[in-house]
Amino acid sequence: MLKLPGNLTAETFLAGYWQRQPLFMRAAVARLRPSITRNELAWLATLEDVESRIVFTDRHRATLRYRAETGPFEPDYLAALPQRDWTLLVHDVEKHLPALRRLFALIPFVPDWRCDDLMISFAAPGGSVGPHQDNYDVFLCQGIGIRDWHVTTARLAPDPAASRDLALLEAFDGTLFSARAGDVLYLPPGVAHWGTARRACLTYSLGMRAPQLADLADGLAGTAPGSSFYRDPDLQCDEARPGWISDRAIARAAQQLADAGARSDDVATMLGQSVTATKPWLTPDAVEPGDARQALAALQHGTVFNLHGMARIAFDRRHAFVNGRVLPLPPGGDELVARLCAERRLRGPLADGERHAELVTSMVAAGAFDLSGIF
Repeated sequence: MLKLPGNLTAETFLAGYWQRQPLFMRAAVARLRPSITRNELAWLATLEDVESRIVFTDRHRATLRYRAETGPFEPDYLAALPQRDWTLLVHDVEKHLPALRRLFALIPFVPDWRCDDLMISFAAPGGSVGPHQDNYDVFLCQGIGIRDWHVTTARLAPDPAASRDLALLEAFDGTLFSARAGDVLYLPPGVAHWGTARRACLTYSLGMRAPQLADLADGLAGTAPGSSFYRDPDLQCDEARPGWISDRAIARAAQQLADAGARSDDVATMLGQSVTATKPWLTPDAVEPGDARQALAALQHGTVFNLHGMARIAFDRRHAFVNGRVLPLPPGGDELVARLCAERRLRGPLADGERHAELVTSMVAAGAFDLSGIF
């Protein structure tokens, strides 16, 4: 877990900072492991199924302008980049390199269904993506190098001169934090920030997922404010069980969707579907029914199934949610899914094979597991 400053505990962090105010944590990580190198990050940016971009900083006297190019990139292009004033960003790194998912263990007080992606950026000196704000919570963990962060909670206007592919704000000063290896900056949604590399640096961004209320309401045939996102400023540590969507989370979503006329049961289903939905290019392949039954037979003979690196799984009291699919839980099924979410693997044979066979077969069919060594 992060080393919180002063006398802060996970409980007091949630009560005083989570979705309220930013917090800079000096030396919050003794050693960032696992990690990635600049060359490994560049290799990811050459792949077709990896979302990547480069943001260039153009300097016109005292004015800074930013422009972006999207990947994948040719290796020769990356090798020929200038010595300064650019940032390479790669999204969803933990889905392509599942070992890096362990970095989310730095924030065990946040429910893992709220953990969306690990974005890693490499910035040459002077590199930046410009002043901006996000609609989600993020923990910015500094790897190698030094990055200067300007942060403000003031409301800022969009930059009318910004490139269309970058949602930037007007330049500001704010509070300055100089992040070195092991430092972490927490930012709630809507807080403006502007990071610039003083030295070549790697930054690991642990980004949270917050469903848009309008999307949930659409699934419930209701209406909700189009720009509002699910919020949980009253989050409690006991909600952070692996994969668990707590009763409090469902009640919050129902309250925030009250004007949409939603029933609690429907909200629970839509919330689970939404937070486990995958991006089209990051969706594990579905498995044919015959192959799913064959895989189940292998499991019953003692095979170990590892969760697919791109799979998203959660559960509540009545349902399991796998890659946006809703699966009813049989008696005791919540214990099986809870263990799966905690261990990221399922060991055969099933203790209650007949009762849980249908659930596991449905999970296999939904692409929950990496079956590359099974068939």
